Amino acid sequence: MTDTIKLGLVTDVVPIEEIAEGWDFYEIPNSVHILPLHSESTWAANRDRYLARAVPTPVASHYVSGTDPLHGFGSFASGPSYDREQQLFWAARSFRRMHEIGVTVAGVWGGFFRCPDGYPRTKAWDDAVSFCNILADEGERWGIDIALEPNADPDTLFPSYTEGLAFAKTVNRRAIKMMVDLNYFIKLGESFDIVREDPAYCVHVQMAGEGNGHSQTNIEPRTEAYHQLFTVLKDIGYRSTVSVAAPWLSSTGDDPINYGYETRVTLKYMQDLRDAHFG
Repeated sequence: MTDTIKLGLVTDVVPIEEIAEGWDFYEIPNSVHILPLHSESTWAANRDRYLARAVPTPVASHYVSGTDPLHGFGSFASGPSYDREQQLFWAARSFRRMHEIGVTVAGVWGGFFRCPDGYPRTKAWDDAVSFCNILADEGERWGIDIALEPNADPDTLFPSYTEGLAFAKTVNRRAIKMMVDLNYFIKLGESFDIVREDPAYCVHVQMAGEGNGHSQTNIEPRTEAYHQLFTVLKDIGYRSTVSVAAPWLSSTGDDPINYGYETRVTLKYMQDLRDAHFG
């Protein structure tokens, strides 16, 4: 497994005790299981739950989003709600805790970067650079890359991977990199070939495809898009992490969802896809 991609599962809604065995890693949600406002004892309990599974957690996502009413706390990476002091606190705890659980890549959602009407756009860009420098300072301290995740929202500063890559290069910090999220490429009709422009910037991939409004790979899979993306990954020599991020549906009609079955079937689908391209 050292010379091929690693397959992981995002554990935002799936109880980790119910996940089928065989995944190479888990992608741990920062704003759910590494929440900086949690006490150290609560964090230690979450950390130890993962460690008990003996499955690596090299990737974290869900870095706090201001659009999330449960976990956002009104914070953003740009705009009138950008609060540098708040972000310094959040980053210091987040990155130290991510390091404790073995995270080496932290995903940051593009919906966090906004410029509301009436707010100077140049100021929003300055906020975004300031925010990314906070992340880069902590990331470089703890050995964690930051993967910016454009989310195809035209009201954000960088809706596309193309725009996000240009922004990351403008920030010009070693730790600021990019994430490929299939879902948002599909929404924009953006070509995966942009990833070839600078392969070193691509440090993580999320598989999602909006089949029937959802993204579970074993339900209405976007087979053509999956193969196009994996062809690019193979061509650029990608050997890092690919995770499944899904809102999870029951493919059998079971209620509640049988997560053990669904994650096992999904893993097999992803393994077959990997084998078809990477051998």
